[in-house]
Amino acid sequence: MGLELGKKIRQLRKFSGMTQEQLAEKLHVSRQALSKWENDTSLPDLESVIKISRLFQISLEELLLEEKHVEENRIQETQITLEDLIQINANSRRMNLLLSSGILLMTIGIMMGAFIYALRSTMSSMGYTLYRYIVTGQYAAAPVNYFRLLLPAVGVGIVGMTLCIFYFVHKRKH
Repeated sequence: MGLELGKKIRQLRKFSGMTQEQLAEKLHVSRQALSKWENDTSLPDLESVIKISRLFQISLEELLLEEKHVEENRIQETQITLEDLIQINANSRRMNLLLSSGILLMTIGIMMGAFIYALRSTMSSMGYTLYRYIVTGQYAAAPVNYFRLLLPAVGVGIVGMTLCIFYFVHKRKH
């Protein structure tokens, strides 16, 4: 700890553009005490180490540990575990299923709507009217409520669109 700490204190002081007198004043110690810390002839007390950490806005771990130990700790903190990967993969599969279901339902809704539109066009065409007259003897078109036929198509389309919107909102958050 000793050799690294003095070197780090000197580097932090110089990087911030302070003289030994200025830093010593901020830490409420003598310039001679600070000089001894920087030259590794003595060590600061715990209170001074905490003040240095706060003053330069670095963690005590970064200040007190050697660089390789700090890097090892950072690597351990940021490594993804197998459980993390399994969780990420499961969430990804759920989101892909959600998007696929939404697209499928919207497609089904559009296809149902197109079929009902084609049915309506066919039933109101002149050829169908003539066919109906020949078969039943009536000129009137068959009474069909097309709006009622469209409701399931619209419902399926809305559910599909909702699933897709939920997917994109969830994806934007993460």
